[in-house]
Amino acid sequence: MLLSIFLVLFCVLHGILTENSFSQGLSILQLFVVAGLLVFSLLLLDFFVRKNHLNHSNTFAIFLFSCMVGMLPIATNVTITGALVLQLLAFRRIFSFTSSKNMERKILDASLWIFLASYFYFWSLLLFGVLYIALFKVNNSKLRYYFIPFIAALGVFLLATAFFYLKEDSFTWFFHYPKKISLDFSVYGNIQYLIFITLIVSIVIWTGFTRISNLSEVPKKNRGNYMLIVHAVWVSLVLAAFSPQKTGAELLYVIAPTAIQVGTFLEKKQDIWFKELLAWLFLILPVTLLFI
Repeated sequence: MLLSIFLVLFCVLHGILTENSFSQGLSILQLFVVAGLLVFSLLLLDFFVRKNHLNHSNTFAIFLFSCMVGMLPIATNVTITGALVLQLLAFRRIFSFTSSKNMERKILDASLWIFLASYFYFWSLLLFGVLYIALFKVNNSKLRYYFIPFIAALGVFLLATAFFYLKEDSFTWFFHYPKKISLDFSVYGNIQYLIFITLIVSIVIWTGFTRISNLSEVPKKNRGNYMLIVHAVWVSLVLAAFSPQKTGAELLYVIAPTAIQVGTFLEKKQDIWFKELLAWLFLILPVTLLFI
């Protein structure tokens, strides 16, 4: 609850300090929609982290998620936060592949969530890489599992074609669907983004190598999701880098898998002083960056 309040307050503060159009009711509405989506994302992350035992019984992941969200200017970006929610819904299904119960339904659900996310952010389709890696790790994986995403793609294509035909009397929507990759990274020259990116990339590399080196200590039944988080982090980095328009808000997609990976690192770290130092760093940075 406290972390939810923290997220809402930071979203409002970012909106007040960075938006100049609050005379328009739409901006205020967007602000509260984004705040609501972020709180839902926080609760969703906490749910599937606990259910799939991605972290032990602590709140490191959602604490880090809240702090990192507070570092980014996403106050009225409904599109980015909407795609994030749909991506997390897909992750919820993908990380549950360790249980072979209702596998066909899980794969179909994850595929549909990814396709829906791609409507808001085209490169969400890269999450199919995480889905197929998860399928490769499934015990007694059946050949038909690998074709389910294609069936989902066909269904989505037919529904989208029918929708756009009724709406625009045209079948050309598909040609406008793919988005180009922007190579303009000039926005990341801002000191806020430089600090955020430096922190994230450094800690991802550090905790990633530590995670891989400790793989032998993990029970075999948990190794699938343990390594899947590493793959999810790197796919999310590519996903953000492929953004068709660099605004800084696309870095939001890196936060959830990074929070899980770093959270696991912290819970296994025995040095209490190091934990405190890193926790305080994440807590102080959102406040500091807000006024830079």
